[in-house]
Amino acid sequence: MHLRRWEEAGYAALASALGALASLLVLQPWNGSLRVPYAYIGDANFYLSVLKGILEHGWFWRNPSLGAPGTQQLFDFPNVSGDLLDVFVWKFLGLFTSDPAVVLNVFFLLTFPAAALTAYLVLRWLSLSRAAAIACAVLFAVLPYHFTRGEIHLLLAAYYAVPFGAYLVLAVLGERPLFASRRMVAGTLAMCAVIAFASGGYYYAAFTIVLVAVACVLRAVALRSWRPLRDGGLVAGTILVLCLLTLAPSLVYWAEHGRNHVVANRAPYESELYGLKFAQLVLPIEEHRIGALARLRADYDDNFARTEAAPNTPLGIVAALGFLWLLLVCLLQLVRPDRRFAGDLAGRAGVAALLALLFAWSGGLSIFVAAVEPQIRGWNRLSIFIGFFGLIAVGLGLDRALAWMRGRWRSGALVGLGVVGLVVVVGVLDQTSRTFEPDYAALSASYRSDGDFVRGIEAQVPAGSMVFQLPYRPFPEAPSLGAMADYDLFRGYVHSDDLRWSYGIVKGRGDDWGAAVSQKPVPELVRDVKAAGFAGIYLDRFGYQDGGTAIDKELVAATGSSALTSADHRLSFYRLR
Repeated sequence: MHLRRWEEAGYAALASALGALASLLVLQPWNGSLRVPYAYIGDANFYLSVLKGILEHGWFWRNPSLGAPGTQQLFDFPNVSGDLLDVFVWKFLGLFTSDPAVVLNVFFLLTFPAAALTAYLVLRWLSLSRAAAIACAVLFAVLPYHFTRGEIHLLLAAYYAVPFGAYLVLAVLGERPLFASRRMVAGTLAMCAVIAFASGGYYYAAFTIVLVAVACVLRAVALRSWRPLRDGGLVAGTILVLCLLTLAPSLVYWAEHGRNHVVANRAPYESELYGLKFAQLVLPIEEHRIGALARLRADYDDNFARTEAAPNTPLGIVAALGFLWLLLVCLLQLVRPDRRFAGDLAGRAGVAALLALLFAWSGGLSIFVAAVEPQIRGWNRLSIFIGFFGLIAVGLGLDRALAWMRGRWRSGALVGLGVVGLVVVVGVLDQTSRTFEPDYAALSASYRSDGDFVRGIEAQVPAGSMVFQLPYRPFPEAPSLGAMADYDLFRGYVHSDDLRWSYGIVKGRGDDWGAAVSQKPVPELVRDVKAAGFAGIYLDRFGYQDGGTAIDKELVAATGSSALTSADHRLSFYRLR
């Protein structure tokens, strides 16, 4: 028994290693540097700021280096509170380096073997063969979703909890007991904990709860039994309670200070806006390696409105074929209920995939959820569940093919492994694109230019000095301004060692001192900023239509100091004497 467990652990490690290898061949990180993030725009800069705050100050709720002259508090924007497991991984990596870019990159690279590992474990629990489980685990780890989310949507890219959520849905739909013994209870609770503590910003936890809830109702009606409701209710309730525990600091803060309805205030219509389209699931990825397929996708994108789902939901040909087969099984079963067209697992996976599609589809069942709780709006992100269900069908098909080959030829097992390997290679090539490799040269030039610039500021002002940042941008979730993306003002903080920055105070609480000051004429702004104790003014020229030419002249005149400018001429600093 122990030998068998070690053998299984070895195959699980192999699946994880192959998932990592496939991702490395696509990303080719040796062309870049771990000290330069693989994304340096948008939400990636927010995650860099959170990582740096955790490494410097221990946790993420408060950061005294941001929001000067106050302190940044993230209780109103608990973006990472549902991913405490990931935060602990960040802290562990922080034992070896204080560089947030290194932690960000290493963590992102680790999400590939982590996804392959959990997928392999679940596929084996579902009784797929080792060969099929390894193949599907690798394909799951390198679904297009993983690369297009990337470091910009870091927590969504860390989707290693999804196979556990899928397993719980399938278990509730079928005869797999979840609470029949102490061992099963422990395993179920462990899966619930992983889902709640690595929830992708609460998305994967919410999706699991919704799918489990509907699945247990369907099962209860079909069997005319309360047992599915009990099991499904325990699973959904456990995940919900654990999620509320991760949100406890915000709940306590809101109880004392009231809700901040300016931050992350979602509207029900957004659930339709951020839904997915069936065509986007099954069409090729953007910039496909094969020119004809790339043109097919480009033609679609040219004729239909582009949404968040467009680059993120394609499944790739292998998972898409599995998904289409599951839908066909569901339809055939409806047409001929007296005949069984597939095995039990395929049937349950088909129902689960159909449920996920009905919720994720733009204008689908998600609008009824949104009427009650609109905070979960990105229903297109259910595509990662659909992809896993589709790969279950692929794994079942591979097992049937392997069994057929073993029975037909003496060397059938070897031929079968060759076929499995071919499926993996074709799948990986189809699911990935050369454009998934980051532009390491451009990233390095921009990142190092900003780093040199901030070190220049630190050489001019005393340690602990406050820096006022222009143009003013509300935090969080502000629209782009000129060529300046949201969260770009975190760039200064990411590179600094001992400065405090004005950006990052949460809007809507009335304590954003910079909001009013930034509206004043430049001479008054400089006077007030200096009186508040700031040592200088940081300017991002990308936030101005004229490239900051006019305000640069005004700041030079008002401060009486020449500007320190970054090598790429984007950033300037004006010391207040």
